[in-house]
Parts: sequence; structure tokens; C-alpha cells
Amino acid sequence: MAGIGNEMDRLRVLIIHPDLEIGERLLRNAVQMGHVAHYAPDLRGVLSWIARAIPDVIVADREWLERNSRGLFSALRGCSPLPLICPLESTDQNWVWDRLARSVRAFQTWTAGDVMRVGSLIIDHGRKQVIWRGQPVQLPPLQFKILTVLARRAGQVVSHADLVREVWGIEADDPEARELLKVHIRQIRKRLGLDPERGEVLVSVRGFGYMLTSPEEGE
Repeated sequence: MAGIGNEMDRLRVLIIHPDLEIGERLLRNAVQMGHVAHYAPDLRGVLSWIARAIPDVIVADREWLERNSRGLFSALRGCSPLPLICPLESTDQNWVWDRLARSVRAFQTWTAGDVMRVGSLIIDHGRKQVIWRGQPVQLPPLQFKILTVLARRAGQVVSHADLVREVWGIEADDPEARELLKVHIRQIRKRLGLDPERGEVLVSVRGFGYMLTSPEEGE
């Protein structure tokens, strides 16, 4: 695992697991890898740590996460950027940290200073800025991430569940995911000046998800 640690910057890691022995073992491993790590066995402990400092990465037992996702994400609401969340499905430590390493690499790519363009829509990751038809548009962090995911897969339908997984880092069934996204999609359209009745640019594909089309299409 030493090789994995060399690939990652020093991070604030919060480990959540109801089994004290497993949780403390993961905590020791994270500290040995050079991270600033904390462990919490339950939601009360998690909320206490989050109130002190927002972690960069949360490694959480998947069953715990499914039971407590509402409480966790309520505590994280408004945080920018949101921490990466790595659901833990195995007690094998190498598997856990392999997964964490891949997630951190994705996080570092996400926050890199690259610029993405889809037609007249420009997303500058370094400046966290959106340019729409030559004009800057201010988007809150969650809406910026939603638009970024859709831009990366422009021309493809991204399911509600996939979009929630990529933006929030959680698993949700389709009705839950659709409700979670609805208000944010509406706000993105409003800020870009899009008419949802025309179905332009940010397209809702009924029963499946959303798709970003080139702003020049259909004009």
C-alpha cells in the first residue's frame, strides 16, 4: 500500500464503520499513509467531526451509508467542494485503499485547471466558472458539478441515478434521484436563460435522465 500512498496528496479522511475493530484498523492505515484521519462509528460522531472540519474524503460502510445518507448529506449541504464518498463493501484493506486511490485521482482531475467547451458553453474548472454565450454565469457548487458531468457526456443521456452517483457520491433509486436533481436542473436552466418548454440544450429525457446537447442544435 505504500505505492498507493505516494500517489495521493495529504487528505482529511473521515472513516465511518459501525464495527469498531474494522474502523480503527482503517484509521491506522490512513494515518500510516500520511493522511489526517478520523473515525466515527455512528451518525452522531460523524456530525460532530463534520461540524469541526469538512473532510476531503469519506470512507463509509455501504450499509451504514444507505441507512444514514439523509442525515449525512443534510450536514454536508452547502459545503464546497463536497467530499468524495467511497462506499465500503469489503473489509479487505487493500481493496479499500485501491478504491480510495482511484477516487482521489478522479478528485484531482475534477479540480484540475482544465477548460471544457460544448458549443458556446465553456466550463473553466480552474476558475470554477461557466461562460454561456460569451457571458459569465455564476453557479453554486452542486449545480456546477451537475453541469460538468453532463458536459463531459454531452450528447448522451445520463440517468438520474448515474448523475446523483457522480455528483453526490451516493446510490439512489430513480425516483429519489429524480427528486434530488429536479430543483437543481430547474435552477441551472433559469441561470442560463433556457426555456424548459422548448427542451433546449439541457434536455429532460422522460423516464431516463438528462442530456446536454450542443447549444447550436435546434437554433
